[in-house]
Amino acid sequence: MKKRSISPGKWILYLILAIQAAVTTYPLIWLVVSSLKDNVSFFADPWSIPKNPQFVNYVTAWKEGIQDYMINSIVITIATLFIVIILSCAFSFMVARFPFKGGGLLVGMFFAGMMIPVHCTLVPLYSMMNGLGWLDSLWALLFPYVASGLPLAIFLTYGHYQQIPMELEEAARMDGCGVIRMFLYIFLPLAKPVISTIGILTAISVWNEFIFANIIISDPLKKTLPVGLLALKGTYNTNYAAVSAALTISAIPIIIVYILMSGKIQAGMVSGAVKS
Repeated sequence: MKKRSISPGKWILYLILAIQAAVTTYPLIWLVVSSLKDNVSFFADPWSIPKNPQFVNYVTAWKEGIQDYMINSIVITIATLFIVIILSCAFSFMVARFPFKGGGLLVGMFFAGMMIPVHCTLVPLYSMMNGLGWLDSLWALLFPYVASGLPLAIFLTYGHYQQIPMELEEAARMDGCGVIRMFLYIFLPLAKPVISTIGILTAISVWNEFIFANIIISDPLKKTLPVGLLALKGTYNTNYAAVSAALTISAIPIIIVYILMSGKIQAGMVSGAVKS
């Protein structure tokens, strides 16, 4: 059997992808290596491989309170994901499958929200939170996080629900399926690829968000992970090896989530691009 030759164009493509992969993974590898050094070798030779790995850096980072910051981030991330997924799927299902006057305008307003930088609402949002007495409340972060996550989520779910054949909806009605059951048992499960995409994009955004969390939360016990990591930096002296360990720990959960859900991301991104 004759072997298929690889064209020069594909070799160039593979080379570009290999370079991109190296550039992307190198900072993470450097971070892990740096977390296993002591503070002296961290500055003496930043590019060297540690001869005596200092796993105590992870213990130090954990004792500095990173576990509390991580719990806060996990709680607010899960809560944001749940609200964004439910609201976007329910809204898109009703507008796409049961069109009503003004529905297109509502969808357009959400789409326009993707063009507005979310941090331009920082000052009015802070004033509102201060007036309501919600500052230093972890749950106050839900408002900006959900608001910033909904436009893209609705963009994806709306296109997905529009492409589902009408015959499926008619068959469900003939079987005596009401609107709520139709949504929960038929249309919501069909949106799994889209939900996976929304989940990973929203989780990364919320997990790494710093500005709102830093402005709204000042209580050390309620800080999220990005703000808490800043507290590990000392005024006159900083254990950068321990900080590297803390950063490595903080990256692990989101990497795990991405690995588990990445298989459906591409399907979710193209879902709804072509109507059947």
